[in-house]
Amino acid sequence: MSVAHTVVLLPALGEDKAQSAALRAVFEEATQVLMPDISVRGTSPVILEEPALAVLDALTSARTAQVILIGHGWGAMVALQVAAKHADRVAALILSTNARPETIAIRSLFYGVLSLLSATVVQQLGGRSADVAGLLDQVRPVDIKPLAVRAAAPALVIVGERDIANRGPSAALARSLPLGNLRVVPRAGPGWQTKDPPLVVELVADFLSRPT
Repeated sequence: MSVAHTVVLLPALGEDKAQSAALRAVFEEATQVLMPDISVRGTSPVILEEPALAVLDALTSARTAQVILIGHGWGAMVALQVAAKHADRVAALILSTNARPETIAIRSLFYGVLSLLSATVVQQLGGRSADVAGLLDQVRPVDIKPLAVRAAAPALVIVGERDIANRGPSAALARSLPLGNLRVVPRAGPGWQTKDPPLVVELVADFLSRPT
């Protein structure tokens, strides 16, 4: 199995490094893999331009032109930022959302209100950086559309059949992308990507082999 372009892995916030390493190792059997630092630090305002520039710097250092961006959660938002602003550098997008199930009983009124607002609005209202980053990490429809409609690359959104929290957000993301495709993985539950890295590579290779 081979992948024609360099792969850029963009993980969700707080994703376990060992899990990311396992996915990277499987992809490295097929192609060159980059994993730039897109972490959120400190209390400064959260803007997607900064991690997007980190991705572009990594591409320049690796002397690669077009890449496949594979983003989960926060990483998916960064991938959308790169695809929207630097379309010529992106051959394809492989995205997954990172919504987490919450019940009204355990969610405070404050966080309930935040969940209805875009991350940009929360930041403008003086929301903490951790809150803003956390909202972006969930890849919610309210944050997706301004970037997704400008991402012209072929895109695959993958979600587990049993990952109930992400079925809706994933479908919304796929619909928002001009060349979006949704792939529901049978019998897969939350976190399936980190549990079965070879399947992720298989899905990516299958998608890339299809005529555009």
